[in-house]
Amino acid sequence: MRCNWWRWLWGIIPLLVLSWVAVQAEHGRMERDLSERGRLALAAGGLNWAMAEFKGRDAVLTGRAPQEGDPARAGEALGSLYGVRVIDTRTTLLDKAEKYVWAASRRNNRIRLTGYAPSINARQAILGVTKASFPGFELVDRTTLARGVPATDVWLAGVSFALKQLTSLKRGDVRLEDLTLTINGEAEDIPAYRSVKQALVGGLPRGISVNQDNVTPPIVSPFTWSAQMTQGRLVLAGYVPSDAAREQIIAGAKAGLPATLIEDRMEPGEGAPQGWTAAAVAALKQLAQLEGGGAELKDTVLTVSGLAPEPAAAEAMRTALRGAMPPSIRLNDQIKAREPPAAPPPPQAPAPEASIAPPAPKEPAPPVATVPDATAPPPRPEAVIKARACEEKLSSLAVSGTIIFALSSAELESASFPTLDKLADAAKTCPGMQIEVAGHASAEGNPELNQQLSLRRAQSVVAYLVNAGVEAARLQPIGYGSTRPVAPNDTSENMAKNRRIEFAVRPK
Repeated sequence: MRCNWWRWLWGIIPLLVLSWVAVQAEHGRMERDLSERGRLALAAGGLNWAMAEFKGRDAVLTGRAPQEGDPARAGEALGSLYGVRVIDTRTTLLDKAEKYVWAASRRNNRIRLTGYAPSINARQAILGVTKASFPGFELVDRTTLARGVPATDVWLAGVSFALKQLTSLKRGDVRLEDLTLTINGEAEDIPAYRSVKQALVGGLPRGISVNQDNVTPPIVSPFTWSAQMTQGRLVLAGYVPSDAAREQIIAGAKAGLPATLIEDRMEPGEGAPQGWTAAAVAALKQLAQLEGGGAELKDTVLTVSGLAPEPAAAEAMRTALRGAMPPSIRLNDQIKAREPPAAPPPPQAPAPEASIAPPAPKEPAPPVATVPDATAPPPRPEAVIKARACEEKLSSLAVSGTIIFALSSAELESASFPTLDKLADAAKTCPGMQIEVAGHASAEGNPELNQQLSLRRAQSVVAYLVNAGVEAARLQPIGYGSTRPVAPNDTSENMAKNRRIEFAVRPK
């Protein structure tokens, strides 16, 4: 029987086609397997910059390496895989930066990153820290990869530190040039300002140094500062524009009041007008000569108040203050002079001798017990009665009227003026009476600050009454703070009752 080879040919062709399809399918599976194992091997070695493409068992290695030895390391990682036959390395190196600069800026709710990053892993780590530090912010990343980072671990610690400080700024910029940090911007608040300043002094990562620190405290409006003599102490409060200004103010206080205890409660703040420090120092030089003296600087207005020993001294202080004031500061003079003692009545001219009868002889008077000079004679009953009537009249006007101040301030609201005008008229009807103007506060907040605020408010009322024509020598401001409540400090209504101005009257 003869063999028909055409029949064999028809059977071989399908078999060859099936074999080719099987080889192609296995070829693709093998390439995918090698590609996946290659990717994992490169990632495990920190070589995410490298990419491996397989054609059969042969690999083509591409990518831009951040370090000179990284292409060789990537080749070794691929060569260690089972099934890899040939590796064609086509990698290049990243461009090298002459100065390795990285920066971040904060504007509103947007964070922008620029500069260089040493690797993909490093850039992803920075993005992760930024998102965690600024949740909900829009993040714009404009960083590029480049070689030349001084020391990767130290550099990354510096980036993390800079981003942490940026969270304390309302708006600002941080810049890392090699391992040197520059920071600019306005702090969110006073605690944030202090936190940044302390971190820049004692919290820097090892190897990181500060090139420029241009962080400013928050802008304050109105910009207020005060100096008050209270209980033998000079209390300095409010805001100062810089540490240098603080040092000048304290030095001026020590020079003018060398024997006085100085209490510094000043806080840093931005927004002081030009010439602010010179005006504050000039006011401190005059406080030593005033009784119950005080100074308040609010934006561009300096108010100096107190009692001078005599009119000449008061005028000399006014002249000195006017001469020391910068053009940008306006002086509000509340300095009063102590009234001179009343002159004794002129002696009566004697009558002509002819009309003078010789005096009758008198027996010597018995000795009279004298009262020591330090003890004043008790007031006459009618003077006490008049003082009580005057006190009742002033207290009635104060209770029925309105005396209110700006929040946490000694500045009188305009709604208080009608009541104060009535009080001034009533005080003028009480000649020869000493009037104590007492400021009281609730127990809310710091007791020392409450005492200081109550005194300043009493001084504001005294200043208004003096301007309305009441003699300054008859008025005595005093601050009791929260030591004399009229209601429990348990509700907002009761605390409002404790924040008050009272009057006490006694005969001179």
